[in-house]
Amino acid sequence: MANPVPAEEITIIALHEAIERALREAFPQVKVCGYDDLTQKVGSRRTKLKLPAFVLSLPSFENKAPTATEQLAATLRWELRVVCSKNGERPELEVRELSRIVSTFIDGNRFDLNVKGAQFIAAGEDQFSPELIDYVPWLVEFEQSVSFGTSCFIDDFITPDEVYVSMAPDIGLDHKNKYELVTEEVIDELPDSGTATAV
Repeated sequence: MANPVPAEEITIIALHEAIERALREAFPQVKVCGYDDLTQKVGSRRTKLKLPAFVLSLPSFENKAPTATEQLAATLRWELRVVCSKNGERPELEVRELSRIVSTFIDGNRFDLNVKGAQFIAAGEDQFSPELIDYVPWLVEFEQSVSFGTSCFIDDFITPDEVYVSMAPDIGLDHKNKYELVTEEVIDELPDSGTATAV
């Protein structure tokens, strides 16, 4: 029996957590944290960041073209700071190489969510984060297109368990008995041209 498809509403929290989870799984040797970790203090001193580290933040999102689903289409502009130690053998090369690897991982990634794949935008030196003055930071920027809110078309959608097909002119309710259950054999027997309808 077919079941209704549940409407999954995308949220900023779900996206943020999914990206962080994907980064942790793909880069177990790298500390993945949020921007708050950079500014966290113990007493009067800032806490030390475990290195190498990825620091994910979402500085903005903006409106895209309207959708037919009555959802808010938006482009999210993500920033991922790639942070390495100054004490490495070749820290400037190491941070660039790690930025290259994570950029390749991000580009096209859906992070196990029902969203469009992320799009890599740019990577370069991060000269605007005073919290990272003691480290070697790079900034990887990427975008992701999403639709917020519940689609007006998803709630009642039923996924069919079976599909039947017939060829014109033997289509419609009057020709119900001429429809065949779609199997690999039926697909192989369909002509290269002509009109078929499925129900």
